[in-house]
Amino acid sequence: MSELHPGLGFRPLYLQVKERLIQRVLSGYWKPGEALPSEVKLASEYEVSQGTVRKALEEMTAEHMVVRHQGKGTFVSGRATESPVHFFSIVNPDNLPVVAEVVGPLEWSEGPANEHERNSLDLEEGSEVYRITRIREVEGKPAFIEKISLSKARFPNLPDLLRGDQRMTTYLILERDYGVLVVRAEEWLEAVKADADDEAKLNIVPGMPLLCITRVSYSVDGHPVETRRIRFATDSLHYHNVRN
Repeated sequence: MSELHPGLGFRPLYLQVKERLIQRVLSGYWKPGEALPSEVKLASEYEVSQGTVRKALEEMTAEHMVVRHQGKGTFVSGRATESPVHFFSIVNPDNLPVVAEVVGPLEWSEGPANEHERNSLDLEEGSEVYRITRIREVEGKPAFIEKISLSKARFPNLPDLLRGDQRMTTYLILERDYGVLVVRAEEWLEAVKADADDEAKLNIVPGMPLLCITRVSYSVDGHPVETRRIRFATDSLHYHNVRN
């Protein structure tokens, strides 16, 4: 029997269905890339109308928790469904996505979170974070620098996992090894000048203008997962954002 409750004083039925579906995703009942049951089956299970289930799934789609494919069904977001959050918003002058490879040794450190990290990751003062720096190449040349911060307590041994498979994105490792599914990100853009570290790592002239993308990514339960800064020169790369 369904435990959903209609009527005054209760949350709308579609929100109750949505909460139940999210709980199943968080518990691992449905894995990333796995298809959900049909709307008809879910409606029968929860003893609601098909329209109620559809509205719940539409909200989850808008929040990138699931992906809906015409004629195929609804799937949990993740590596198998190519969630847009998992890819860079960086393109070449022809507006084509760039292929960026991680190069060189992984640089990392750990220590107390600074103010930006505490605010972005919702951490208490004194909490420790991993700080990871990676260089990515495009067409054989250093193209941009990523500096990523994550909670050390939440993701123990993460640098070792990244060193073991540098070709995997951080998001896929979080999904595979920690069961954390990143479904949403917020980004802020800022024009900056190259500093000494940028010049050395990207082989660019001093003071060259760069674009800095500051990103905070969120898991399916709405909690912040990581914050990262991506810096790159805009002479051959551009930022491209599509809103659905």
